[in-house]
Amino acid sequence: MSMFTMKFNEDEMLTMLNELLLDYDETVEAAVYCSFKDTGFFASSRHLMTGYLGITNRNRIVGYCCDMLTKKPIQIEMNNITKIKVSGGLFGQKNVYVEHFSDRLYKMKATLIPKVYGRKFPNQRENFTTLLDVFTEKQRQLQP
Repeated sequence: MSMFTMKFNEDEMLTMLNELLLDYDETVEAAVYCSFKDTGFFASSRHLMTGYLGITNRNRIVGYCCDMLTKKPIQIEMNNITKIKVSGGLFGQKNVYVEHFSDRLYKMKATLIPKVYGRKFPNQRENFTTLLDVFTEKQRQLQP
């Protein structure tokens, strides 16, 4: 599945994120449509990637980052996060940078969007607020 074949609506988002759940009693508490940026020294700011990001009741971040041809799953245990930074963006958007360690150091940059125009995401604003609260609380916990 790629950006060309995705429908970009809340039903598709929840279906895709439910594929990443580990246990039968794990559920997605809040999920949003968002955009992703490359990380690293040679990261290109022109590479457009969109997808979904959510938080589960088991304190995990799940999501999909989709570019023109592929979709890449995102699965992050909140306990494995070593650094998180939430900053403001344009038009009420929030930028989230996450570093986490499982078998090696991974990095993720996402832009959370409070309102999606022209698409069917009726719970985007509430889920945006919920995810933002979770990320800012984790940021507060990791600050010395």
